[in-house]
Amino acid sequence: ERAHNETLDFISETMPDALAFDTPRELMHHALSRVTVDGLYAEFGVNEGGTISYIAKQKSRATIHGFDSFEGLPEDWSGNAMAAGFFNRKGRLPKVPANVKLYPGWFDKTAPQFAATHQGPLAFLHVDCDLYSSTVTIFNALGGRIVPGTVMVFDEYFNYPNWKAHEHKAFTEYQASAGRVFKYIGYSIQQVAVVAL
Repeated sequence: ERAHNETLDFISETMPDALAFDTPRELMHHALSRVTVDGLYAEFGVNEGGTISYIAKQKSRATIHGFDSFEGLPEDWSGNAMAAGFFNRKGRLPKVPANVKLYPGWFDKTAPQFAATHQGPLAFLHVDCDLYSSTVTIFNALGGRIVPGTVMVFDEYFNYPNWKAHEHKAFTEYQASAGRVFKYIGYSIQQVAVVAL
């Protein structure tokens, strides 16, 4: 209840003009419709492939780059009853559309390798990292690719116990260190969409 009330306060104080959506899928549809940058599409946290498949169908002319260890969380997720290894698919890759390219492995290896071999800005970034450490890793590797117009969706941004210690914290720190300004354009249950200004 405290997390819920903190989330409501955050919405009213920080993102009063953002659109509210009943479901994460509706928010994702809205976020994808706001993409104007000609650039890279990436999702960090693929798991069973449901969301990346939806993104790929909405953006069928783009290659959607998907990153996941497919071995579960690298550490316990504080604030949730999910320990290291939760979401473990034992390395099995999900079935995804033809325009999806998967990069199995831990983010600290795959994200820098991707950044070194792929040029251009980020058009769209889906941050389904859950953990602070994982989210920091992708901002360190790809934060320099975020440009005005880049759209990002965070999957576990708020509205659960200890939410201020994970994706939200990593994003706040990135904004401060990079000097970038973002506008909140929508939210759902735990999800938030932003666009870089």
